[in-house]
Amino acid sequence: MGVEKKIGRWLALPVIVSLALAGVFRPLSAGQAANADHWAKIAADTNADTNLRMEAARKLGEAKDPKYLEVLTDGLKDSNKAIRWTAAEALWDLGDKRALPALIEYLEKSEAYEWGKVITMNALASFKDPQAIDPLIKVLQSPNPFLRRSAAVALFTIGNDRAIPALIELLKDDEGFIQRIARNFLIDMTRDRMTGEPPLEYDAWIKWHQSNSYRLKIEGAKQ
Repeated sequence: MGVEKKIGRWLALPVIVSLALAGVFRPLSAGQAANADHWAKIAADTNADTNLRMEAARKLGEAKDPKYLEVLTDGLKDSNKAIRWTAAEALWDLGDKRALPALIEYLEKSEAYEWGKVITMNALASFKDPQAIDPLIKVLQSPNPFLRRSAAVALFTIGNDRAIPALIELLKDDEGFIQRIARNFLIDMTRDRMTGEPPLEYDAWIKWHQSNSYRLKIEGAKQ
């Protein structure tokens, strides 16, 4: 199977998962929908139906009430992987930066479901907090190109210059499409400091970075 076909399968995964889940979710009743506390009880009930718990977690995320932060972060530790990744998705919707440590902890677990990692990286990117940079850079070492791609997108979205050396290293990635993504991200992130045409190859980017690292604005850098 060629690289382009493999890419198509990876990129189609979110759609496939969403369509599959849409067919099994049972909507909450009108009375339940009006009571977020009831959703919280369902989401936390390990004996409840998995699909119902997933729907409840989604409702809590949509409510955007920080009151339910703990219920959702606890969901990241649930024994059911479907609940874990749904909790990550709900925390993304909730938009509370206090979820950052729990999301990073989940991302760094080796047993974490790959789709859950993708959702978690999307959530971390949305917060644009430099604390997420090092954990995301670690994901660039994953043997799964789909995860490497998602980590690169998250780093670009955060937009912190600490990610530039790691993105330069992706120019040597085994997958050509990841090399192209990294090159495009590097060009965009350094556009305001670039004189002349941007570098094209790895060695040229290394030389550029060595010559211009003093000009890079690094927020949250370790001392």
